[in-house]
Amino acid sequence: MKEKAFIILGLVGLGMMLWSAPGFCQDCKTRIYNSERLWLSGKFDESDQELEQALKQCPNMAELYWRKARNIYDRIESLPREKRPSKEERIKLYEQVIALADKCIALEPNNGNCWQWKGIGIGRCGTTKGILNSLSEIDDLEKVFLKAESLKPEYRSENGSANAMGDIYNALGQFYRTVPDWFILKTLFGARGDIDRSVEYQRKAVAREPNRIEYNKELGVSLLCYGQKKNDDKAIAEGRKYLEKVSSLPVLKNSDIVDKDHARILLKNPDLACGYSRDAQQVISKEEFEKTREK
Repeated sequence: MKEKAFIILGLVGLGMMLWSAPGFCQDCKTRIYNSERLWLSGKFDESDQELEQALKQCPNMAELYWRKARNIYDRIESLPREKRPSKEERIKLYEQVIALADKCIALEPNNGNCWQWKGIGIGRCGTTKGILNSLSEIDDLEKVFLKAESLKPEYRSENGSANAMGDIYNALGQFYRTVPDWFILKTLFGARGDIDRSVEYQRKAVAREPNRIEYNKELGVSLLCYGQKKNDDKAIAEGRKYLEKVSSLPVLKNSDIVDKDHARILLKNPDLACGYSRDAQQVISKEEFEKTREK
């Protein structure tokens, strides 16, 4: 009888382990599916509710954490600049994105989606504080995004409004454009901008999702910046072409509406290109950099 009791207890324990494991938690997978559908509809609160229920059953499922991080990010990105939370509130929210990504990484160190969202959280904290106030973090940020790229996550949403590798290329393209390319930054902080790499990464993003508004806008911005830095009129003309293309592309998510508006602004004000960021225009002049060093 004792042996049978031990066998039964063992089987019950094994069943509980399998139920709590990501691969066997069917109810959690169903909630992820529901959450994805709600996210695609821009219903971030409802999407979060599905994820919270899944977390109660499957707290060790890494995917749940990067999806919660994405909902925080997209909730902000879908708003026009003038309607977004205050700078301090945004920083706290982006710190939550980083914390969720860190939980994701702790559970699955080789999950590229986790690293991607850690990079996005750090990057948005940086652009919210101001690039010149965040230069001490650029080396870590570059490493996080390159780590995400090396892991080659395969996630793509049904309509292409999210593409893990495309989003990583897009983030790297923005990083190499908005961070100044001064050689001294490499010496002082371990990384620097590189407009050639920015254009290269944005072309890779567009190649993955040719109809993504954000990718086309960001490639246009990088080409405008490249053309201004290199005195290359062909690059400027090509950049304008991509920005003009944005108006004819289908809206796939709420932030696309913001990007369409920003594309029009950039066509009228191309000098904004090098310091452009969706959340806040960046000051990246050497004069301002010297002021930050004097403080």
